[in-house]
Amino acid sequence: MLSFLNKKTAGKGILVLKVNGFDLKATVINGSRNELKVTVSVTSHKVEPDAALKDVFEQLQNVLGKNIPSNVLLLHISAISGLVEVTDSFDSADSSNLLEMLRWEMEGIVASQSPHWDLGWLLMGRGYISAAQREELIVLAMEEKQRTHQTGDPSPMRFGEVAMREQMVSKEQIAECLHIQQKLQLSDQRLLTQWRPQVTPSADDSDLSGSRDMANKYLCTAMPIVQHQQWLDAVKKISGSNGIPRLNLRQVYPFAGSTIPLIGDSSETILLTEFHQAYVLCAVLSNHSVIDTVMIKCSGKQLDITAVADVMGQGAFVDIERWVVADVDQVYAEQIEYLESVFQLTPEPLARHTSLDVAEGSEALLCELGAVQHFLGLSPLLVTPLAGMPPPDPFYRSPRFKVAMALLAVPLFIASYEGYYYWKLEQLTQQLVAKEEQLNRFKASKKEQRKEYGEAQKNIALYEEKQKDLGLLQSEKQLVEQVIVKRQSFMSRLLPVLSESINDGVVLESIKENQWYEFSLTGKAVDQASIDDFNQVLSISLESLHMYIDKSPSNFSGDAARMQNGVYAFEFLLKRQEAQ
Repeated sequence: MLSFLNKKTAGKGILVLKVNGFDLKATVINGSRNELKVTVSVTSHKVEPDAALKDVFEQLQNVLGKNIPSNVLLLHISAISGLVEVTDSFDSADSSNLLEMLRWEMEGIVASQSPHWDLGWLLMGRGYISAAQREELIVLAMEEKQRTHQTGDPSPMRFGEVAMREQMVSKEQIAECLHIQQKLQLSDQRLLTQWRPQVTPSADDSDLSGSRDMANKYLCTAMPIVQHQQWLDAVKKISGSNGIPRLNLRQVYPFAGSTIPLIGDSSETILLTEFHQAYVLCAVLSNHSVIDTVMIKCSGKQLDITAVADVMGQGAFVDIERWVVADVDQVYAEQIEYLESVFQLTPEPLARHTSLDVAEGSEALLCELGAVQHFLGLSPLLVTPLAGMPPPDPFYRSPRFKVAMALLAVPLFIASYEGYYYWKLEQLTQQLVAKEEQLNRFKASKKEQRKEYGEAQKNIALYEEKQKDLGLLQSEKQLVEQVIVKRQSFMSRLLPVLSESINDGVVLESIKENQWYEFSLTGKAVDQASIDDFNQVLSISLESLHMYIDKSPSNFSGDAARMQNGVYAFEFLLKRQEAQ
């Protein structure tokens, strides 16, 4: 779908927005897929999406002027990735069951791995206290609880009050972090989920066709729908205003695993360890596939490096050929040295093994660079981003177009039929005039008068017959008008049904009426799952119109869509149910 970006970034580059819950970092990246260059990177400490976006774009305009990229990628800390394994007993051939199962699995992963937004971590994330001060405050808060329990005081000092008592933070800083904490607590926990099946190389290495066997593992990414929509709305709101170009938020990436594309295509077995402020990710890559992943959460407590060591000492994490480390926050050098001493392995700094134009010590930008490389086509199967802004609706689906066509179609049909009836009446009138002139030429004699009389009778009979024909035509006109109104009403109900059934991964190209109440829908989709989802929703929505899908490229019907230039082309055949 984005093949035009596979080799070189478009024009002004790509803008990467990175949200960690405390601030927003905006980075502009230019160059080709393997030779990326960071043009500028700015940061806003505002939390609200609208205010933070406005702040970073003002900073970017001061540096770049009008050369701000229109293509936008979003890295969000609440987007959580996971490797979901499906048991052999599960019927993964049933697409609807598989989709529900993956969503259900991701709910548990997101619940366990999402950052814990406690006050201490928020203060540390905003830079008001250090990790050591946070640990000291936790100990003091526990001592305060024990003291009040012994004295019978029902109201022990809370964490923020202890921090102010020790003069580590101010009252304003506590109020700011409490406000952030309230904003990050979501009442709506529904998830937006994207996934792709993991593939493993075929056992026959000589197979030139490159066939791959579907494995029982799925790379998934999920985040709360509310937060996803928050940023979509914020980007739409600022797009095209105050000198900012029309922005298109292409994809939303998780922090976890975003540096995988920086490793490049390799057949070796590689262990990647990503250190983030909220968690540590360990992933094993082999033969261009993700074999296993583990996330160790450390947002609610100090990082336990022994837990990371335990992970690296078992399962698929043992037999590795290379160990690559991404210290994204640049504060885990001591922990990395500990792991090196335990396992006698020398970690390779990820930033030094790329051909990217990155200054020494710029590991904090590795996530942005990895997301851009994946977006440009590197390692597409090793990362699963969420969809960004949906494509704009075709013009024929706009309400104004529908209203205009409805208002225009009926008068045109009525005018055409009225013109036809007037033409027929004029023809009859001319025939009668001709007959009257013929009768006037024979008034001289009785014989001619009798003949004239006979012709007049015939003309009268003909006129009455034509009047009957005219009455039939008028009845036909009324019938056609009723049919037109009925057809117009049906179409006004069908088009919204099609519009509401389309999901983010489907684009509808044409609607063709083969015959009355039989339609052919053609279009394209990013994957088979999007077609299946469209088929499922459309089937249910058509029941209210007494219609059904006669032919479908969905897996539900046992067929599949055709792949064309990297996308799936499909055609649906809709028919109306026969009256019982």
